[in-house]
Amino acid sequence: MPTFETPAPISASVDVILGDITFAAGDRTHTVVEVQPIDPTRPLDIQAADQVIIEYAEGKLQVKHPKLRTAFARRYGSVRVLVQLPTGSDVQGTTAEGEYVVQGVVGSCRLKNAIGDIRVEQATEVRLKTSGGRVTVGHVTGSADVTANGTVRVRRIDGDAEVTTIGGEIWIGEVGGELRADSSVGGISVDLAHAAVKAKTATGHIRVGELGSGPVDLYAAIGRLEVGVPAGTAVRLDAHTPTGRVRNLLDAADDQAGRTVKVRARCSGGGDVVVHRAGATITSRG
Repeated sequence: MPTFETPAPISASVDVILGDITFAAGDRTHTVVEVQPIDPTRPLDIQAADQVIIEYAEGKLQVKHPKLRTAFARRYGSVRVLVQLPTGSDVQGTTAEGEYVVQGVVGSCRLKNAIGDIRVEQATEVRLKTSGGRVTVGHVTGSADVTANGTVRVRRIDGDAEVTTIGGEIWIGEVGGELRADSSVGGISVDLAHAAVKAKTATGHIRVGELGSGPVDLYAAIGRLEVGVPAGTAVRLDAHTPTGRVRNLLDAADDQAGRTVKVRARCSGGGDVVVHRAGATITSRG
C-alpha cells in the first residue's frame, strides 16, 4: 500500500465513482493509503480498485478514479478507501454512492455524495452534503454547513451553523454561534444555544432546551414549539397559533430579569407554543 512521509498535517482528497471512504487521523508522521474492492470476488469491484490513481506532492494527496461518462459509471464497481493521515489534516471527498467515516481530529472537512451516511468525529469546520443519507458529527470547533436527506445529529458546534434536511429530524446538543435549521419533514431539537436561532419545519416539533443571548425565531406549519429560558433572563414573546395554545410559564417576577431576549414563535396550522424556565419538566398538551 502506498506510504508517504508526512511530518505535518496535509490536504487529502478522495474522488471515487462508487465506494466507502474512511479518513483516520492520528499522531503519525506518515500517510498510508489502502484501496480495496468492496467485494473481492466481484470482477467490477476488482477492476474499480485497480483503476484508482494515487498521487502525492507538496503536502497534497489525491486519490481518484479516471473521469467516466455517466453511462459507464452506472456499470462501475465499488471500492473501499482508507486514508491514515496526521491529526489536523484537511480532508475532502466525493462519491456518487458510499459512506464516509472520519476518525480522529481533522481540519477542514468537505464531503459530498448522492447516497450514503456521513460520520465525522471532530473537525475544525465541516461542509457536508448527502442527497440520501444520515449525518452524525461529534464536535466542530468552527462553522458547520450540513445538508442531508435523513436524520442529522451534531453533538457540539462552536461556531455558526446552517443545517438542512429534506426528510428527518435534526438534533444539536450545543451551538456557540448563530444557528439556522430547516427540516421539511421532521422535528428540530437544540439542547443549548448560545446565540441566535432560526428554525423551521413543515411538520414536526421544535425545541430549544435553553436559549442564549440572541433572538429565537421558530416556525412550524404543524407542530409544537418549545423554548427554555435560563434563570436571570426575561422574554419578549411574539407568538401565534391558530388552533393550539400559547403557554408562558415564566413567573411575573421574571420580567424584572437583567437580560431580555426576543422569542418569535409561529404555528400556521396548529400546535402549542410553550415558554418555560430551562430545565423544567413540561407536560405536553398538543
